[in-house]
Amino acid sequence: MHKQNLVTIAIPTYNRSGLLRTSIESCIKQTYKNLEILVIDGGSTDDTKIVVRSFKDPRMVYIKNKTNIGMMESWNRSIKTAKGKYLIILGDDDALRTDFVSETTKIYQKYPRLGFVFTHANKVDINGNYLMKWGYNYPPSGYLTGLDYLFYTIKYGCCITNSSTMICNKKVYEKVGPYEGEFAKNTFDFNMYIKIAAKYDLYFLAEVLTDYKIHSSQVSKIHWRRKDRPTGKIGTYLDLFKAISLLLSDKRFKDNKKKKIVLKRIREIDKELTILLMKIVPEL
Repeated sequence: MHKQNLVTIAIPTYNRSGLLRTSIESCIKQTYKNLEILVIDGGSTDDTKIVVRSFKDPRMVYIKNKTNIGMMESWNRSIKTAKGKYLIILGDDDALRTDFVSETTKIYQKYPRLGFVFTHANKVDINGNYLMKWGYNYPPSGYLTGLDYLFYTIKYGCCITNSSTMICNKKVYEKVGPYEGEFAKNTFDFNMYIKIAAKYDLYFLAEVLTDYKIHSSQVSKIHWRRKDRPTGKIGTYLDLFKAISLLLSDKRFKDNKKKKIVLKRIREIDKELTILLMKIVPEL
């Protein structure tokens, strides 16, 4: 049997005790046993600590910040604190299927130099009932070069990876640096995937191994589903231009057919971004 490397599942959280329990339970139920379950509390004022302490699993680690340092910095603290060779940053309102860790780490056994592995997810409601599959466009299943990933990101005009579906070798973060709001604070995860794809190859495991919860208090509700203030979509387009720059400047990107698609997408993205900006700043 292949030796199990330590895997850290980090759950950054803030005042979500009612949802957090399900996320923790999904970690404890993993068929892969060599885990560190790391809860990074952003300074919650509810009963988050009581919920975490109710789990007697020795793999649990609880760290509470004195003040709320925000989602992005809690993710970065997860990287700094995690002891595992591989790291999953799980949304405190999401849940992993029981085989998530075992199936994704199998990919690393075959391709140890990968940047990250990501999977399908289902959207579920607040009670865990199925709504639909997450996302609308996907890359081909299997091994993806970093250039492939950038191309499909640009072609589909969106983030093709959900944070709760991604496992990453912790050394990758040491290479590419921390999460940052390079263009927009609300797309810092998307920005990271683009940075990693510029340096590493990736793998898409086309299995539903995560449940992504849809509810009224999630961040995407604030930034992506408000028609009057679509800040998430604006941030996405700004990061897409970074992906375009990286792809077109890479000498390995020689496929002329794909280049034509990217050049066409530049014009389309520019137009779509202008429309969104004018919603917020009409005087443009």
